[in-house]
Amino acid sequence: MPSLRAAPYSLRRRLTTGMVAGFFVIVTVLSLGLLTYARDSANRTYDLLLAGSAIAILERISPKPEGLTVDIPSSALEIVGLAETDRVFYRIFRQSGETLTGESSLPLPDHLDIPADPVFFDAPYSGEKVRFVLQGKLVIGASGPEWLLVQLGQTRIARDALQFDLFSKGLAGLVAIAVIGLFFMRYSINRAMAPLAGIEADIRRRQPTDMTPLDALPPREVEGLIGAINDFMTRLETSKENAQSFIADVAHQMRTSLAALQGQLQMATEQQDQLEMQQRLERAYEQSTRTIRMTNQLLSHAMVIHRGVDGTTESVDMLSLVRSCVEELLRDPAASDIEITLEKDGLGPSGAQITGDPISLREALRNILDNALRHGPPENHVEIAMETVCIDGRCSLRVSVEDAGPGIPAVERDAVLERFYSLNRNGGGSGIGLSIVSAVAKSQSGILTLSDSRWGGLRVQLDLPVEGHAA
Repeated sequence: MPSLRAAPYSLRRRLTTGMVAGFFVIVTVLSLGLLTYARDSANRTYDLLLAGSAIAILERISPKPEGLTVDIPSSALEIVGLAETDRVFYRIFRQSGETLTGESSLPLPDHLDIPADPVFFDAPYSGEKVRFVLQGKLVIGASGPEWLLVQLGQTRIARDALQFDLFSKGLAGLVAIAVIGLFFMRYSINRAMAPLAGIEADIRRRQPTDMTPLDALPPREVEGLIGAINDFMTRLETSKENAQSFIADVAHQMRTSLAALQGQLQMATEQQDQLEMQQRLERAYEQSTRTIRMTNQLLSHAMVIHRGVDGTTESVDMLSLVRSCVEELLRDPAASDIEITLEKDGLGPSGAQITGDPISLREALRNILDNALRHGPPENHVEIAMETVCIDGRCSLRVSVEDAGPGIPAVERDAVLERFYSLNRNGGGSGIGLSIVSAVAKSQSGILTLSDSRWGGLRVQLDLPVEGHAA
């Protein structure tokens, strides 16, 4: 089947693309603002010339007994004529629309009010875009007061050229700043990514057995990632050391057990006496039984460790699990004279339901009960109690098993939780059973406690959190 894993992407490319897009948006917005500023600046510059010329013309209009005198000063037209490429149009007319002088066909605004202040507007005229100014003056003549208006127009060639010049020079500077900014942005991204390249090179140079933490000074944004990698390598190193230690212990114990079995068989083959040969064969059988039992427990121990690392959990009914283990125990002929009781009055409303790994928990219970059976007297008494308790504010299920056996001295209770540590009572054991229970307790975030039972034997107490263990 084709892999569903997404193709890897370039973080550098993503950052660069995002920054370029951001720069493009910023440059576009600034360019629009710059265009508006250039247009307004060009209009203000030439509008001042138009308004000055209109005022100069209005000042030379004077009433006479015979009528109005209009004396257009040459300086007024020279002001607007400074732009050699532009054409100038003018008109002087009454409020009624009568043209006194100039071009009567000049366009007017849609809503014409008598303007005491200059009014500017754009309109097409004579096939060109023209900028007009319109300003009025109240004149008192022989027939009374009346408004006279002056309209001046100038083509937009010079002011459009000024607008383009302002915009292009400003845009050139803006583009230069953007290019410099992108260069430094790219440089900064490369500098920021350099520690990651160094970390990659460090990991690639390492030998497969080198699990030492990464000695790097990463950026704050990836410090957590480096810490997680170092924690992972520490856990991996611990797991490797545990596996190596487990393999070494297993090899030693198996070699010792098989050597003992081989020794008994060899001595049996060398015996001439049938009775002595029979005794040697019985010892060899006992040794093979212990070897098989130890092998099974070693496999169970390895399975428990693996499932603890895997973190598989589900809802488990511990009451049903305990009853199932007790039924398996009672099938053993050695348990025919053993009294087994189950006390469950202390369970809370939720019963014995917890979240955990049922296979690992079954192995732990089987080993606890098996120890109570094998190390107890012929007429043993085993009591199993289940109750709901609260430990450090966390709801837990407590499973305790008490027997009437010889118990374990307090000074040795920590040691018996290690692999292959045995007290060698009643024919000895493999020393693995309680280490399996301890491993299950750790993997399920539980608490294992060993103490004296009420009959002088051993009390094994296992406290398991109801909500399961932490991943």
